[in-house]
Amino acid sequence: MIAILIYLLLGVLAYTWGIYPLLLWRPPRRPPMPVPPVGEAAAVPQPHLVILIAAFNEGEGIAARIHNLFDTDYPADRLTVLVGTDGCTDNTVAEARRAAGEHSRVMIHAFDTNRGKTAVLRDLVREVGQMPTPFQDRCLLVFTDANTRFRRDTLHHLIAPFHDPAIGGVCGRLVFKGATGNEETAYWDLETRLKRHESALDSCLGANGAIYAIRPDCFWQDIPENTIVDDFVIGMKVRESGRRMHYEPGAVAEEEAPALRDEWARRVRIGRGDYQAALLCKACLHPRYRYFAWSFWSHKILRWFTPHILLLLLALAAIICLTGLGGGGTVRLAAVICLGHTLLMTAAMAGRLWREIPAASRTSLVRYCRHADHFVTMQAALMTGFIQACRGNLAGTWQRTPRTRANSA
Repeated sequence: MIAILIYLLLGVLAYTWGIYPLLLWRPPRRPPMPVPPVGEAAAVPQPHLVILIAAFNEGEGIAARIHNLFDTDYPADRLTVLVGTDGCTDNTVAEARRAAGEHSRVMIHAFDTNRGKTAVLRDLVREVGQMPTPFQDRCLLVFTDANTRFRRDTLHHLIAPFHDPAIGGVCGRLVFKGATGNEETAYWDLETRLKRHESALDSCLGANGAIYAIRPDCFWQDIPENTIVDDFVIGMKVRESGRRMHYEPGAVAEEEAPALRDEWARRVRIGRGDYQAALLCKACLHPRYRYFAWSFWSHKILRWFTPHILLLLLALAAIICLTGLGGGGTVRLAAVICLGHTLLMTAAMAGRLWREIPAASRTSLVRYCRHADHFVTMQAALMTGFIQACRGNLAGTWQRTPRTRANSA
């Protein structure tokens, strides 16, 4: 019995990390969703875009962010920018107001209390709800971050799929800059490829807070103020509303890559938010959502419980090795599992020691060890987030994550 359990747990890990991505590489044949070329989309009347930014202590970059939005090739008279500052303790409000003085279509909402990104975004969407009804019917909500930059044609690409009335939201592609060899960016690239294939199955899971757009009536008005991974939950609720999320790789946003040494707190926070999101979006796990539910189970839920499975496997293997339970074959399997855990942890510790080696000087061994370090750290952060979530630590307030400008991050 215990051997069956071990094989089952190993099968779950193999499925979510290996088999599922391979299955996506050759999805069932279905016609691609027709999207008009950007040039054709630009030839018809463009919808009004209300761009929402929640900012906390972004004084260094908020003005440049606002200017960047008006430097795109989208008609400036079709843009309205709402910036909500979340109890900032630096000069974010002053810098945002200075930039707003140069653009008449920018409105600043300075909130005194740090409540969290979700609370700010919810208030900004309510501001849009106070606008005239004809305007609301013709506009789209665009969500982005203060540290993000759009390319000139980003907005045209982002709105192009909305010609299909079944589309309720569109997620763009985030590109990290300035961190060659950063394991976080390598993992993000893999996730981006999975999202592209999932979107082909109408299974785009959530959104990316740096760049996504939704129809106003698809916004979940009752989203809890303490929601941590707001972008994921908002995107999932678009699907619950009866419309689809679409991934548009041509809509590119750029950010400086996160510095790995400063990522722990962010990963733990996201870990808490992942388990919170599983409860908030549990309706999407129902089989009636077909491919969407399959992707949610396979790509998210099972991965979020990877650290639990790894710990359970190690505990079972240790018990078998110490007691001989199950016979020779089971004992040998348990020994292999214990050895695998030992090798993984050894490689992770070596990878942590080798973090400062420049990308150009890394051997294959160093790269493998750094990836092991990234994987183990990610699982440890998930487990820490799970424990905190179980203890009720689900505050939505945030702290800025430092970004790296070095190529050796």
